[in-house]
This record gives sequence, C-alpha cells and structure tokens, in this order.
Amino acid sequence: MAGVTKTYKQYADSVSFWVVKGTYEVYSSHPHLSICGAGRSAAVFKLPEENRVIKVYYPPFESVAKQEYINYMKITDHPQYASLYEVGTNYIVLEYIKGKTAFQCLHEGIHISLDQIKQVDDALGYARTQGLYPSDIHLHNLLITSDGLVRIIDIARFSNPKPCRQWDDLKAGYYKHYRKAYFPTQVPKWLMNTVAKIYRSRYPNRH
Repeated sequence: MAGVTKTYKQYADSVSFWVVKGTYEVYSSHPHLSICGAGRSAAVFKLPEENRVIKVYYPPFESVAKQEYINYMKITDHPQYASLYEVGTNYIVLEYIKGKTAFQCLHEGIHISLDQIKQVDDALGYARTQGLYPSDIHLHNLLITSDGLVRIIDIARFSNPKPCRQWDDLKAGYYKHYRKAYFPTQVPKWLMNTVAKIYRSRYPNRH
C-alpha cells in the first residue's frame, strides 16, 4: 500500500498551475494523467490503468483536500457519491465514474428525467442526515451514468453551513421550463454559460 500511496503523491506533485486572467489553469502534469475537468478549487485527472481519478487542489485551496476527505467519510456508504481511496496534503483519490454531466446532457439533447431529479434530492437529503450542508450543486457537478444513476461528484463545500439555493433554483427551472414543449432539445453551451454568469451576478449570496 505504501508504494501505491507514493505513486499517487508523485502524480499530484507532477501537477503545476498558473493563473490566467485571474483563473487557475493546469500548466503541466505527468504525461500519463488525462484531465477530466477543472473547477473553482481543483483540477481532476484520470489515473492510468485503474478506475480512479486524482483531484489536485490549487495552491490557495490545498487545505480543502482534508475537508473534502472528512465530508466523504461521512457519506462513504451512499451509492450516489464517489468512493474515496486516498488523501494527501493537496489531493484526494476517488472512484472514476463514467458518464455525462447534466451540462453535457442539456447540450447533447440527452433527456434528464424526473426520477433523476428525485435521485439528487434523495442524495442531498441523506447528506443532511449525516451532518453535512449540501452546497455548490450545479450542472457540472451532477454526473449521469449510462444506467441512469445520478452521481454527485464534488462535495468540497458540503461542510459550509451557509445556505445555498443553487439546487433549489435549478430544480425550479426544471419544473418551470425544462418539461415544457418550448424548451429546446439541445441547449448551446454559450447560452448555459451566459445564464450561469447572470445568475452568479444577480444572486451572489445564493451559491
């Protein structure tokens, strides 16, 4: 096990970031790592030859690794959250989940069902029973697998007791617009990004 842990640390140490227009971006990483995505506090890479990913935090957010580890330990037995394998100073190693984000589904015209909305409600409700505060639930953090299961893939901010209405607002949009005949089959990325930007600007205290 010590060898595996050392390998994960080596992969994490291979990742470096730089700041472009106020945003952290990956500058370099080990050639065997393939990037899966990047968020406000970290970048996620697929590890080679195993169904795991390594989430490496940007320098100002390295302390979040331990907090997210604690959050995962509280909900480790729930099927809609990723399994946790390792934690380091600036990284965590998680289960690799193959699927499409809700953002990708809207863009590609893949239907999001009412049952999948209820799955998210149930998973967030479970987190609350474990003493967590579900937060930062948006289209990029909801992954839908080929068998229709919704997996929540970022719980770094679940320890923040500040109320977050993002999921409630997304759900309201689902009922008010998505299920209506006028809603487009495929939604352009630029439109979703514009709506998200307006939302953050108009409601800075709701996420």
